[in-house]
Amino acid sequence: MSQQINQSKLPIQGENSLYIKEIQKGSKDSHIFRNILIESGYSKFDAKPVKGDICYDAYYKYFKTGEDLKYTIYCYCYDLKNIIDDPELFEFTFECQIESERGIIGIESIQWNFTNPNAAKSNLIFFEEKMEMLWINLGSKKFPN
Repeated sequence: MSQQINQSKLPIQGENSLYIKEIQKGSKDSHIFRNILIESGYSKFDAKPVKGDICYDAYYKYFKTGEDLKYTIYCYCYDLKNIIDDPELFEFTFECQIESERGIIGIESIQWNFTNPNAAKSNLIFFEEKMEMLWINLGSKKFPN
């Protein structure tokens, strides 16, 4: 006798995995891109307390030199259906905060095309490379502990 278990209802939390109930948000392209984030070393976190209910998912990745934190890149996933035209263009927002000699500078990306998996991966790499260049140009200052 076999028993079927609905794993999407289990209260198990994992840092780098997507669950069925979470995959149901967004489009097929959204699911693919969120998997690209996980494959690229991003970890999931709950951003609703900061970004509100419209933010259905969030990820972060630490960029380090040795044990020291250089900066963190955050990706926020927004459900904008029935709010704006072409909600897929604004579904993902990337933010980075870089320490400079004069304080923390925040950089944000909006309205990038993540609907094509190849372009999405390329855009992610582009953003990461530009943040590294900015970090170097701003003095390579590590984040304080």
